[in-house]
Amino acid sequence: MGGGELARLPGRAKRDPRALLKWIGWLLISIAFFLALRADDARRNWIRVEGEIVGFTSNREDEGTQAPIVDYRSPQGEPRRVEGEVASQPRAGKRGDRVPVLINPADPETVRLGTPLELWFAPGILGAIGVVLVLVGTLSGGAAGGGRLPGQLSQKRLQTLRETGERVMARVTAILAQGANATTRAPAHWRIQAVWRDATGAPRTFTSQPIGADPAAYVKIGDEIGVFVDRGNQKVYAFDFSMLPFGP
Repeated sequence: MGGGELARLPGRAKRDPRALLKWIGWLLISIAFFLALRADDARRNWIRVEGEIVGFTSNREDEGTQAPIVDYRSPQGEPRRVEGEVASQPRAGKRGDRVPVLINPADPETVRLGTPLELWFAPGILGAIGVVLVLVGTLSGGAAGGGRLPGQLSQKRLQTLRETGERVMARVTAILAQGANATTRAPAHWRIQAVWRDATGAPRTFTSQPIGADPAAYVKIGDEIGVFVDRGNQKVYAFDFSMLPFGP
């Protein structure tokens, strides 16, 4: 790159999969909460009548699971039939069992069974999966922390330096390779060393935050690279890796 400022390179690092897991987990938990509110509203506010299980219908995708078929009478005394939304194995009840049927007073054509399985199965299963995903994303993040690169800055600290620090251009003088440490479980990593001269001409040497991949293919001795320096304390700084594949 011949001493010029680093150009943007392809292959930016992907989002942390642990964060994606937690995001999906919280989304499922939110959906489960919404479904639970709807189920509770139906249980409390819909018209409740008694129905009788007259048969079972098989799930198309799994012939082993069956949902109940229930006959009931509307508040006007008209005979009606409703099929359960949840198929299970073993069956949820038997022929002749009496079960609650809930009818939406605002739309009598909207009907659902009022059994615990019908009301709470969907929010329960989605909520459970969501909790598992959040825990996996959180705990795997904690486990990864055991191999965290020494001196790695937090995303919050990096963002603060980007927003409030002074960005200076320093010239790369060395690429330092550091081996894995069995005691601290820190993996092998690399650091970039660069020198910047302040307004008085005095040299200031910066050593970058650790990099998990060898940067030699992207950064050469003599290149210039941006460094965010804390305006109140020049000992606090972070290299600008936003234009490199191993950013930010």
